[in-house]
Amino acid sequence: MFILGNFVIGIGVALRVFLNIEIVFIIISALLSWIPEAHYHRVYHFFQGVADIVENPIRRIIPRIGPIDITPILAIILIIFLDRFIAQSLIELGYLLK
Repeated sequence: MFILGNFVIGIGVALRVFLNIEIVFIIISALLSWIPEAHYHRVYHFFQGVADIVENPIRRIIPRIGPIDITPILAIILIIFLDRFIAQSLIELGYLLK
């Protein structure tokens, strides 16, 4: 049974790492959006493309408030919720299966 427990723990930890990397991409994308010259570089488009995976569904639900875009904040809150709910639940389930 310990093999299944370790497998579930590994999935939970991998999910947690993926979610933390997504938060970093969202923060970097938001910071680069304040720099007008950055819009012409490939690096900005790469970070924006990865951040848009989470932000675009939120933008469909909640529109911009004038020049202020609150979707990065909402995306980070959503990712933190998923981390605490799904990833932590998988890790704790794995420890129970050991």
